[in-house]
Amino acid sequence: MVFIPRDPVMQNQFLVHDSSTGSTATAGSVVALSGDELVRVVTGTNTVPYGFLMQNVKAESSAHPTGFRLPGDLGSSDAFTGDPVAVAHLGLYDTTHYNTATTYTAGVTLTTAVGGKVTPTGTNQINTVVVAVAQNTLSAAAVAAGTKLRIKLLI
Repeated sequence: MVFIPRDPVMQNQFLVHDSSTGSTATAGSVVALSGDELVRVVTGTNTVPYGFLMQNVKAESSAHPTGFRLPGDLGSSDAFTGDPVAVAHLGLYDTTHYNTATTYTAGVTLTTAVGGKVTPTGTNQINTVVVAVAQNTLSAAAVAAGTKLRIKLLI
């Protein structure tokens, strides 16, 4: 998945992925505060969006001791369950983590869909809080091709 900053942005790197609320997450997911400096993916109306996850969160391997990293994990920007994670606030981003069951029009406001994905307001939303604005238009063909959606974060 892609979540690329395209403008000077604010980021909070002092938060930790809440491992008690899920084992994995995707870069670009809308997250909420779930505890003292803990974040989790927004799952419904009871979780107020706080920011956007800037990196993938991978599950720890069950075949290795906790904290063990495979050579392919070294140098990666991915985090693991319970690790510190970067959370984005404001700024412009390109993302491929969006609701693929709809199309996007430039200027449409975006809320949160299942899995922390952005979606146009009123379309498959699980939360009514507006989190971003789409800056480009994506047709059904563009969505199916996984074209990047440029968004301006409002949180």
